[in-house]
Amino acid sequence: MIYRLNRKLIPIENEYEVGENEILVEILTLGEFDEKYNGTYHHELLMDSMEHVQYSKVEILRSCTIGTILVPDKQDLLEKEFGFGFYIHKKHILFIDDTKRIQRIVARLPEIKAFDTTLEARFFIELLEFLINDDVLYLQRYEDKLVSLEEELMEHDIDDFHTDVLRYRREIMTLNGYYQQLTEMLQMMSENKNGLFNVEDCRIMRVIANRADRMYDNTKMLREYTGQLREMYQSQIDIMQNKTMRILTVVTTIFMPLSLIAGWYGMNFKYMPELMNRYGYIGVIIFSALVVLVEIIIFKKNKWFE
Repeated sequence: MIYRLNRKLIPIENEYEVGENEILVEILTLGEFDEKYNGTYHHELLMDSMEHVQYSKVEILRSCTIGTILVPDKQDLLEKEFGFGFYIHKKHILFIDDTKRIQRIVARLPEIKAFDTTLEARFFIELLEFLINDDVLYLQRYEDKLVSLEEELMEHDIDDFHTDVLRYRREIMTLNGYYQQLTEMLQMMSENKNGLFNVEDCRIMRVIANRADRMYDNTKMLREYTGQLREMYQSQIDIMQNKTMRILTVVTTIFMPLSLIAGWYGMNFKYMPELMNRYGYIGVIIFSALVVLVEIIIFKKNKWFE
């Protein structure tokens, strides 16, 4: 798709319809870009980057700025993501996208109202702002999920805790890398080494970079929170194991004297006391019961049952 941009996008048939105070906006698939721009200055670099978009990056060239952006899918952070390439030149901005998501996004962008910025820079900034627009609330929901996990942990409901916290940790690390790369990319662009943007463009880029950096800090905090939850989980496991071992110790201690009595009177020597006594069996039972009772009293006094 080809558009001309003068505060808002207007679809056109070819780039020659762009007026003096307008810029050309193109959204092409990788195949269309390869066919149309083969042999140009930026073609080879962008084609190499677009083969495997693994992270967000920018390259400042002599007369243009090119790069790629990898955006995690908030519906499935671990499995889904989409990447696109961009090319910014005087009076021209180009996006390379095979997913058609950029086309849907630019259709939802508001009319550009900033008159003191260059259109190509402002349009690119509007696109980036759209990508991270609701991310503060999105990260807040992650914090709420972790708080709920902590409450479940305190209530000893830990059946699925380990699986959940590991999944959240991996998702947060994905977001952490995304915001870090956006921050670095915008900071590089704001340095304006090729003179493509004006002072206001650079200021706004620094503002958006600071927003991305704050969200990067937020994800770092959430990642540390998941680490604390894992430590709490391990502590709960240790406490439960200690309780189990204490119960086993108490039970073993209670039955040790009874085992001694049973072993002693199970020898059946001919001249053993009470062996032929008609009340010997009952006597051993009563004696064993008294031993257990005394042990329970001692254990309660020493708070072994708590």
